Amino acid sequence: MIVFEDVTKVYDPDVVGLQDFTCHIGKGEFVFLVGASGSGKSTLIKLVLKELVPETGRILVAGRNLGTLRRSKVPLLRRNIGCVFQDFKLLPNKTIFDNVAYALEVVGEPRRSIRRKVPEILSLVGLADKTNSYPHEISGGEQQRVSVARAFVNHPPLLLADEPTGNIDPETAIGIMQLLVRINRTGTTVVIATHDRDMVNRMRRRVLQLDNGRLVRDERRGGYDQVADAEEQEVLS
Repeated sequence: MIVFEDVTKVYDPDVVGLQDFTCHIGKGEFVFLVGASGSGKSTLIKLVLKELVPETGRILVAGRNLGTLRRSKVPLLRRNIGCVFQDFKLLPNKTIFDNVAYALEVVGEPRRSIRRKVPEILSLVGLADKTNSYPHEISGGEQQRVSVARAFVNHPPLLLADEPTGNIDPETAIGIMQLLVRINRTGTTVVIATHDRDMVNRMRRRVLQLDNGRLVRDERRGGYDQVADAEEQEVLS
């Protein structure tokens, strides 16, 4: 799903975002990106979205070489990537229904399909009773659930989450992780950048650790065998 080959990204003046970074993330994986602030986690996500362009190296997303991708094709790339952010990025003047529907409207989804899909995804994230509410009328955890619903309503093959539990309490964070695990089990590749070491340690998933733009750890923690999967469900339930 994601291939980085010897990728280097440098910000002016001479601040390294990524340095000689090589990594492959397969279809259907659930991966944590960890590291201190400034280690390169957000840079990696922005490169996948082609918000940034590397100085050297090659990046492929779902088989597409981003280095040769035409600018006119970038919106199509991003439509196939769901994004969840720490600050939710909800539209304050739109209802919860309309916030989620917007993700479908921008790709030209028929209104009849939107009326069917939005209630389905809001039910999945436990917000079926908040359809007509506005973002300021619901809690931070509920706002993040709306963000997850909006990211997944198109059923994208790839979902990126940048500090998705950073602004919510630990108990609510577990609920968000439950949602992301559920989404991963539908076949969507999930990549989460996080500082939440406790959450990472409680889940048996692949961990990529960055330090000053370099990959210093790539640990596969057995999250895909039956025993580990059962342990994870016990932690998250």
